[in-house]
Amino acid sequence: MTEKKRLFVGTSVVFTEKTADFYNSLKDHLNESSIRFTGIDKIHVTLKFLGDVEISRIPSIETKLNILAKKHNEFNALLKGVGVFKNFYHPKVLWFGLRDCPEFDMLKNDIENSLGDLGFDIDYRKFTPHLTVGRFKEKVDVEQLKKFISRNQEIFLQPVPVSEISLFESILKNEGPEYNILQNVRLGDTEFNEYRF
Repeated sequence: MTEKKRLFVGTSVVFTEKTADFYNSLKDHLNESSIRFTGIDKIHVTLKFLGDVEISRIPSIETKLNILAKKHNEFNALLKGVGVFKNFYHPKVLWFGLRDCPEFDMLKNDIENSLGDLGFDIDYRKFTPHLTVGRFKEKVDVEQLKKFISRNQEIFLQPVPVSEISLFESILKNEGPEYNILQNVRLGDTEFNEYRF
């Protein structure tokens, strides 16, 4: 059987002390038993989910990412606001928002088109850059959730410098996914570092 890896393209985000303190306070404001929080060392922006990919295809993906990264300069986004997908009555994801950043849209579109050349489906949906900080496991107190989001939907947390994109492997485990970086590519740079499996 052909060996595969579950892959996605994204960029890691490091919290400042202020953001980390706010993140840690979420468990006090929301029912922790209802949410599986993302480990602070696993926080990232997903730019393109690739799914289960044959290992033999990974070098061509790395090459595409290396080429497209040269066309994009480093940029900053604003980490601002808290929200939920799908809605308050059936919440699935708790997120921090990334605002005022057309560079994310351009980078996302380039990734979609470049990897589309390799046969991956192109996602035409509007891109909403965000950090998944928790996933809801069960029903929550709707009013409590509404009040918390209302108080914090415009909270400014920190600037987020984006200087590289990464090819991640996601390994699904009972306690939550584990992420391994297979490749880091600096934006605007001709060199890149590889983490070989």
